[in-house]
Amino acid sequence: MINEYENLKNFLAGYFHQDWLYDDESAIAVVERYLSEWPRDEVLVVIEEIGQLLEEVKNEADLRAAVLKLGSYYEVGADGLTYRDWLKSVSERLAAG
Repeated sequence: MINEYENLKNFLAGYFHQDWLYDDESAIAVVERYLSEWPRDEVLVVIEEIGQLLEEVKNEADLRAAVLKLGSYYEVGADGLTYRDWLKSVSERLAAG
C-alpha cells in the first residue's frame, strides 16, 4: 500500500520530518511552505494520493499507522484533530493553492 503513495510520502517525510518544528511554527506553516516550494503538478498528485489514502483506509488507528509509515512525525492529536480531519484539511489547503 505505502508504495502507491510516493508523492505523499515525499511530502510527509520531507516536511513533517522529526524536526519539523525547527523549520516551521505550525503544521499550517509547513503546508504553506510546501505550497511555495513545489510546482502545482506535484501538489495535485499529493492531493490525489491523500484522497486515495482516505478512501482506502477507513479506520482511524490504521490511518494513523499509515501516515506514520509514510514518514510523518506530526501527532495531530496535539492539535485536537483526527488524522482523517487533518488530511482532509491539508488536501483542501493544497487544492486552494
